[in-house]
Amino acid sequence: MSRRKQRQYDQKSLREKKIDFRRHLRTYLVMCGFFVLLNVITYVGAFWAIWPILGWGIGITMQAMSLYGPLADPEDVHPREENKGTPLADPDERMELRELETRRPYRDEDLV
Repeated sequence: MSRRKQRQYDQKSLREKKIDFRRHLRTYLVMCGFFVLLNVITYVGAFWAIWPILGWGIGITMQAMSLYGPLADPEDVHPREENKGTPLADPDERMELRELETRRPYRDEDLV
């Protein structure tokens, strides 16, 4: 992976990384079915589909372990999980929201 792509991946939130993983897993499962089907159609005496399935499976397993397993980054688990479900997970966006909340749409003199 290039440095630029690695930096972009590191900047993603945990939620975005999990969405990417699920998309990758779906693609893997569809392709596994395709490989098996292709192997059955072109059967030449060997189950060759196991090799791409195992090779790709190693990548899927490592990605899953980095998100859900022992290789998970502890930094990702706590700070970003707190913001899960909030539309404004970026600190800059939250600051803008605080500024908007402190501004009143009226003047104090209007209340008297």
